[in-house]
Amino acid sequence: MSRPPSPHPSSQRLACLLVMTTAIAGLLPARAPAATPTPAAPVTVHLRAQSLAESLQELARISGRDILFASSEIGNRRAPAVDGTLSVEDAATRLLRGSGLHAVPQHDGGLLIEGPAGTPPHPTPSPQDAQKDAEQVTVIRRAERLAPSTVPLTITEPTSVIQKRFITNNIIPLASVDDIIKFQPSVWSQNPNGPGMGKAETISLRGFQDGQYNMTFDGIPFGDASDLHHTTSSLFISHFLDQVQVDRGPGTAATLGNATFGGTIGFDSREPAKHFGVTPYGTYGSFNTRAGGIEIDSGKTRAGSMVLDMQHEETDGYLTGSAERRSNLLFKDVIELGEHTTLTLLTTYDKEWQYTTQGATLAQYAKYGDNYGLCFNRALQCYYGYNPSTYQSDFSYVNLRTRLAPWLTFEDKLYTNGFVHDYTESTDASQDDPSANGVTFYSTAGKKLGTYGTDIPGKYARASFRDYGDTMKFRANTPVGDVLLGVWADVQDDRRYTYAVDLSQGSIPVPGKNGSAYSYDISDLNTTVQPYLEFDWHPIKGMTVKPGIKYSYFHRDYDAAINKSTKLPLNDRQTFTSWQPSIAINQIILPGWSAYGQIARGFLAPPMSVFQTQNVGSVTPETTLNYQVGTVLQKKRWTLSADAYYIDFSNYIASAQIKVPGIGTQSTSVNSGGAVYKGLEIEGQYAIGAGFSLYGNYSVNDAQYKHTQVRVAATPNVLASFGLLYDNGKGPYFSLIGKFVGNHWGLDSTTDSDGHTVFANQYRVGSTTTADLALGWHFHHLAGFMSELTPSLKIANLFDSHAISDFAGNQSAASKGYPDGAPLYWRLSGRSIFFNLSMTLP
Repeated sequence: MSRPPSPHPSSQRLACLLVMTTAIAGLLPARAPAATPTPAAPVTVHLRAQSLAESLQELARISGRDILFASSEIGNRRAPAVDGTLSVEDAATRLLRGSGLHAVPQHDGGLLIEGPAGTPPHPTPSPQDAQKDAEQVTVIRRAERLAPSTVPLTITEPTSVIQKRFITNNIIPLASVDDIIKFQPSVWSQNPNGPGMGKAETISLRGFQDGQYNMTFDGIPFGDASDLHHTTSSLFISHFLDQVQVDRGPGTAATLGNATFGGTIGFDSREPAKHFGVTPYGTYGSFNTRAGGIEIDSGKTRAGSMVLDMQHEETDGYLTGSAERRSNLLFKDVIELGEHTTLTLLTTYDKEWQYTTQGATLAQYAKYGDNYGLCFNRALQCYYGYNPSTYQSDFSYVNLRTRLAPWLTFEDKLYTNGFVHDYTESTDASQDDPSANGVTFYSTAGKKLGTYGTDIPGKYARASFRDYGDTMKFRANTPVGDVLLGVWADVQDDRRYTYAVDLSQGSIPVPGKNGSAYSYDISDLNTTVQPYLEFDWHPIKGMTVKPGIKYSYFHRDYDAAINKSTKLPLNDRQTFTSWQPSIAINQIILPGWSAYGQIARGFLAPPMSVFQTQNVGSVTPETTLNYQVGTVLQKKRWTLSADAYYIDFSNYIASAQIKVPGIGTQSTSVNSGGAVYKGLEIEGQYAIGAGFSLYGNYSVNDAQYKHTQVRVAATPNVLASFGLLYDNGKGPYFSLIGKFVGNHWGLDSTTDSDGHTVFANQYRVGSTTTADLALGWHFHHLAGFMSELTPSLKIANLFDSHAISDFAGNQSAASKGYPDGAPLYWRLSGRSIFFNLSMTLP
């Protein structure tokens, strides 16, 4: 295999200079010159009767004018239909007629929506507020909509919202979720097979790893049964999403999920278009990547407003021998059953097939090249054909939202989601030494029958689960605030097993010393119930206080015919419960300036791995106490947000590497006692003018085990993003965005000479810098039969860095100089170029 050329030193210096300059420029606030308002050109609007918040957002998007409002003032008001060619001021006045609110022109040309002090919220429900369950001040600027994220003014915890416009312009349609969120503050993702392709090997949020933070889809929590992790390649492609919200905090009592203390990454499905249209789209590019899809929108019909989106993708991948195929489908129907009742039906399906890599040693990278993944030699364990995986997932729900009384709304989501992972793999897919081969067969009585020294040892495994659940919530409007009462209930039926096979002999089962080929055979039933009560109180104008309490109940019924570690049967049941009080406050100090603070208790039930011992005993759940403060500034040309956090983590269950006699280096879970996470985060944007804007964020994240100097593994000390973006709203656009990831450690534990696990950092990974370039053009109303045509180009890792970016574990067998197995690493995937084309008919 040829080694890809290393980036030229001058290119590296240019990259560093670029990211440093844009970082400084993007984070320095600039004072907007005072200006006298001038009459703006009239705009043509066709706004239907809907929530006032939605109408004001649409008016701001159409006009390009800033419209600021607080949901504490807007409440649940409705707006009438408005049609015609009007000034923005006249259109806003019509929308506000009869509401008691009025639009106040600002010196910078924007509008501020205000009402008389003490005016209570209108009792009519707002579908958008009911769906989001979060207060927001909506600031609509073209520059903000194009940035990697925007920050709402009335947040009660650090929050970044990735809007549809940014996803459309900068993310290829086939990309997985890790490619969408990678530019956010305190977020680090690692995908060695190409941008958004295959599964992300790492997604870290403030140093919390996948399974230690929450993920939701349209407000519904989901995660794997074993440890709440998520296989990103089996989730939702970017083309299926309207926006993504990254909450870097535990949320309030109404925030549902089993691991909210580490934050929540929430994905919102796309909304059906208002008019009929057919949109074919496709991608072609590096690594022999081909993808195509079609979106069909019905517009408003008697059967509701529907969207059907289907996509298929094939790629060879950046890493050798790591091809993948993936097909995705989404269907959504929004039905208005009455003036105040909406029924939503949604289903998604994903199927992916890929060859799975395990990382590579430094010696292998030097021998085979920086893009080495799997080999093509059938006589070795690294042969790609021995390591295929198939993933299938689905997600469906029925959502009913209605008004039960003028002051009371109700919403219920009944859902199911499933996941199946079938795979075969060699004992160590990173192993290219033939001396590591060999398969030994035993009889059912445990008698050795024979050893075949050149045969390839491996295993077949299947892991599957199905969730059934419901989220129910009531919102009662009162003159001083809203009362939220709800519950989340979920049952997860999990089944997983694996058995040894001889890959050289058609994957026939290989009985071990205990007479069985099975390494483990586990059935697992998990039950979650979370009722909550929250009061969104507005004691004075501009202030929101959110006291609340949630009760978490998690029961694991563990039944192993063959347990993973001991190979013996185990039947155990454990129940974990916790009261989780929280309080958060937001104060609008001046128009465009707010401050907030939060204290909350977090809870996480232990992962399945702690049950994989003979005597489980009484397992203590993990708990946290989260403290955060922050501020948000929003002005005409610039926005700036900053926050600080401190998280006291008790009973931290960490992953550790141990050496098992006769087996090799294996992963296990150990109780570390506790850890402290703390840090500072800053995010800002400056609108230069003429369609140009600068964006930047900078995060200092520290996570250490208590009473030690040992850093929690996979926690970069610094993360930063910086970029220049352009879009004047008339067609062309581009963005150049860089990402800096500071140094981190691969492991935080080791085995001492007595065989005990001790905490110590190993395998330091240095910092990396990458940059992505996206450019395209939105053509509107072509030839009378095409409403939009958009060609675009996405270049990832523009300066072609191949730096070591993450630790991937250890080889299972000892080798010269590595008694615990040689360390494995991931590199950055090289430069990639993708051409995308989409068109909408008519």
